[in-house]
Amino acid sequence: MDVLVRLLVAVVALLPMRSLPWLGAMLGWFAGSVLRVRRNEVDGAMRAAAIANPLAEARAMYRSLGISAFELLALSTPHAACLVRRVHIDEDSRRCLADQFTLGRGVVIAGTHTGNWDLAACAVACEVDLLVVTKHLRMRSLDRYWQATRSTNGVVLCDAKGALATARRVLSRGGAVVMMIDQVPDVAEHAVDAEFLGRPAMTDRAPAVLAAAARAPMMLVAGRRDAVGTHRLSVLGHWLPPRRPSREWIDETTRAATHSLERFIRTHPSEWLWLHRRWKRLDSRSHETMLSKPCATPSPSPGGPSRAA
Repeated sequence: MDVLVRLLVAVVALLPMRSLPWLGAMLGWFAGSVLRVRRNEVDGAMRAAAIANPLAEARAMYRSLGISAFELLALSTPHAACLVRRVHIDEDSRRCLADQFTLGRGVVIAGTHTGNWDLAACAVACEVDLLVVTKHLRMRSLDRYWQATRSTNGVVLCDAKGALATARRVLSRGGAVVMMIDQVPDVAEHAVDAEFLGRPAMTDRAPAVLAAAARAPMMLVAGRRDAVGTHRLSVLGHWLPPRRPSREWIDETTRAATHSLERFIRTHPSEWLWLHRRWKRLDSRSHETMLSKPCATPSPSPGGPSRAA
């Protein structure tokens, strides 16, 4: 598999950028309509959420994911700089980010699986000291490529286990920490129930927990790909912990962020990763602890938070 990935990267490096959307669309069609990768789950989730024209939106989602896959391959080629320049933060969101950084506590970003989230992280890492709390793919060769590609493009990575101590160090020096909010957490005790797209969902409270522990602002960010291939990032909401944050604040903030994301998804249904088994339940007896012990301290990325403005 490692050889196949390297071969694909070499081929993508030789192709013109304008061919990537076409190739990605073909890959998305093959995955969604021929292989039907989790297609029944996607169609069912969209119908349960009362998404208008779910079949067309599902096809568009697979197409976007196919294009994102080729963009990820291109991030290891000379095309990377061009791709990163295609990521734009709208002016209101950029001002909001700059305002939060001026507090001097760093920023917790509640990340979402919208648009091309990996490309967005690479673009943001060009401007700020960025740590992404990440999970690992089951296919080790793909996971190695995925992790290495993001790291090469300036994203500092930390495993989800033991993330709290590392994340607080990044925030203390004015950086940003991304923790995904739109997938089921590994441990039931880390979840809060929140209505999401028509059904109760276990929602990860980790971003709000980190914001409360560090007294840092939390921001919900989403991205979407427009008709010409530009990736547009927007801040959907931001929350500043009180002086003494409570469990109630953590849970309410997590639910508020989830509801804000739902509004975005209903406006742009094809831009969210419906393939997640988002509504599964967890065994509350699980003893694994995501934030149990610190992982290795990441090295600062070249950029600093002052460049976010």
